[in-house]
Amino acid sequence: MDKNTAIITSSYDEVPYESHPFPQSHPDRLATVGTIFGMKPAPVVKCRVLELGCAGGGNIIPMAFQLPDSDFVGVDLSLRQVETGRKTIGDLALNNIRLHHASILDVDQTWGLFDYIICHGVYSWVPANVQEKIMRIAAENLAPMGIAYISYNTYPGWHMREMIRRMMLYHSEQFSNITQKIQQARALIEFLANSIPTENNPYGMFLKSELELIKKSRDYYLFHEHLEEVNVPLYFHEFAERAAAHGLQYLGESEFGTMLAGGFQKEVADTLNRISPNIINKEQYMDFLRNRFFRQTLLCHKDVPLKRALGPESVSGFLVASAAQATATPIDLSSAAKVSFCVPTGASVETNRPLTKAALTVLRKSWPACVGMDELLEQAHQQLGVNEYHREQTRLILAFDLLQCYSARVVGFHTWQPDIVLTVSDKPKADSLSAYLGKGHNQTVNIRHELTALDVVGQHLLGLLDGTRDRAALLEHLRQLVKRGILTINQDGKPVTDRIVIDNSLHQALEATLGKMAASALLVG
Repeated sequence: MDKNTAIITSSYDEVPYESHPFPQSHPDRLATVGTIFGMKPAPVVKCRVLELGCAGGGNIIPMAFQLPDSDFVGVDLSLRQVETGRKTIGDLALNNIRLHHASILDVDQTWGLFDYIICHGVYSWVPANVQEKIMRIAAENLAPMGIAYISYNTYPGWHMREMIRRMMLYHSEQFSNITQKIQQARALIEFLANSIPTENNPYGMFLKSELELIKKSRDYYLFHEHLEEVNVPLYFHEFAERAAAHGLQYLGESEFGTMLAGGFQKEVADTLNRISPNIINKEQYMDFLRNRFFRQTLLCHKDVPLKRALGPESVSGFLVASAAQATATPIDLSSAAKVSFCVPTGASVETNRPLTKAALTVLRKSWPACVGMDELLEQAHQQLGVNEYHREQTRLILAFDLLQCYSARVVGFHTWQPDIVLTVSDKPKADSLSAYLGKGHNQTVNIRHELTALDVVGQHLLGLLDGTRDRAALLEHLRQLVKRGILTINQDGKPVTDRIVIDNSLHQALEATLGKMAASALLVG
């Protein structure tokens, strides 16, 4: 084990990286982007997945749970984190996943071929020989129609952030204790941000914005992102050149919308198209314009033919999901009046096409479940009161509009749908993985592979939702929590003692929480 590897091992054992799901790395997301560009990736319900740097398995274990007929392998250098993941695997009795305590350098061709290779939050934080090995694994262990996901820090954005990192390193190196290093790094940035004027001062404004980000970050993230010995960003074109040297080609980004110049003014987009002889150049120029900090790049073998000219036929076979709501109601479906639809992240689209307005309305009612394109088309026409229509023509029109919505991050395309229920049954049942991971926490992982917050009532109820208890039993459980002082009902900032008021409040809280759980993809049939 070389010096850098030993340092990395020690730091991750001492300060474990909190292991969470990354929806952008899910095989379904990778398969979706691959399919859009003309690939025929392995079905996610029957595939092999390798995660390099799996930490405690927070990303790969939920995948294995939801895809029992697929095979998952994780590798991480931190024994402490691997043992945590192995305990979870044992508790859940999963037999389709293995976590190896090993170095990425130990992975070779004897590990076999994988349809999807995931490497999130590793590439920029390991020495050059490990970066080289990651590319070699992506080339030698990737199935012929496989897709590799690698995330990394990028220039030009990291030029300025690197300046902040070096300041923190300089100040914190005088302390040997990791907790002190983290505290002092925070203190230094706060001192600088408070000491340098921001008015008409871009440097001061940048420091202030960085301070706000650092304040929001957890200690483990601050340490591993900014205070590790190794953090080597690079330009996108350099990453693409390294991939090409290993017989790999750029497929796209896990966040599809970042690949498009639609967010720029027309003259900017026209110039980008004029000065970019290929997709690598265009992506690099867009990074210059956006001052990009981070990428989540997908690679495939160089001999895989890709279709870059996209149209409605590129997405017509997908399942579709969206939480988009109209910003104004009622929605006028009878005319070409423009309506804006917005998702919780803030992304939005505007459309005046009745068919698309109707389809987005259907998707919102179906959320968090997906709807197949044919079914969506049928339901949209029902909304419009249309019985006869030219199916293929309107199908292409709808697919074209949904592609625009997907590019704007308002609609999601999927190749697979997990078991999700839309309504709360008489005896609600939570996803058992969500219940396990949510025990004692204010958040859990939902069926859509997303980290999901739990309210106070949800924290107490999630573990009880095994399909055997009706609302009366759940309500009685909440009453007992109130009696024991574990749960309190407040009104105007003061505890409520009236039993009727308490009972009404608990009933309302129970219904609201169960509704939120269904909408958050935590319940199963």
